[in-house]
Amino acid sequence: MTSLLRYQFINYLRTYKYVPPFSIFVLCLVVNYTFIPNPILDSYSFTAIILFFLMGWFTVTLFHAEDEGQKVITTLHAKSRTQYNLGNFIMCVLIGLFLSCLSVIYPILIGAFGEKPRFIHQLLGFLSHFSLSVLAIALSAIFTRELVKNKQNTWWGVLGILIVSVVIATLKETILQIKGLIWLLPPVRLSLEMMGSEDSIATIPNIFYWRFVWIFVYSSLVVLLFFLLSNRKRR
Repeated sequence: MTSLLRYQFINYLRTYKYVPPFSIFVLCLVVNYTFIPNPILDSYSFTAIILFFLMGWFTVTLFHAEDEGQKVITTLHAKSRTQYNLGNFIMCVLIGLFLSCLSVIYPILIGAFGEKPRFIHQLLGFLSHFSLSVLAIALSAIFTRELVKNKQNTWWGVLGILIVSVVIATLKETILQIKGLIWLLPPVRLSLEMMGSEDSIATIPNIFYWRFVWIFVYSSLVVLLFFLLSNRKRR
């Protein structure tokens, strides 16, 4: 697996497909903290949503980094398509982890906040960015070429599911009226609700940890669905 990850990383760097989303990420990060001071959790919430959308871009470009012919060769070396796709998922998660850390650390280094962030702010900021990154990876993977043949449908599908996920977060009261539906929809709202807390928050409520756990569990279930559909499609 280590050799596969190293190859996928080097190959992705050679494609330069990461340049547009990474450039937009850096630009948004810089612009967001141009004027100071800034509120802590609200600022982290904004950059977490930006990262949520950009991780969809990273996911598609990484899964499509190779043409079909090269992909077949790499899959043979990886010994299975499941192993190949697992490597792609791990690479996406590592990208999300790096960008999440950067999102939290950058404003602290430049002193962009009105008060010095405490550990509780940094932890909530990191969990918000990373959980939404993983959720975006899982949702976007469903629309990669493993399951969707038309490239145009891939991009429309990814953009559509990410936008709908954020819109749903603003319709909580309406959705709660439909029993059970809230558990089927992407839990972006949970992150936004938690990051809507006051900067004066003293401790992280236990319910917050369970909400982050649910975002990761939901993402894992979507990834499992991806592998189930992928394996079924090959039969």
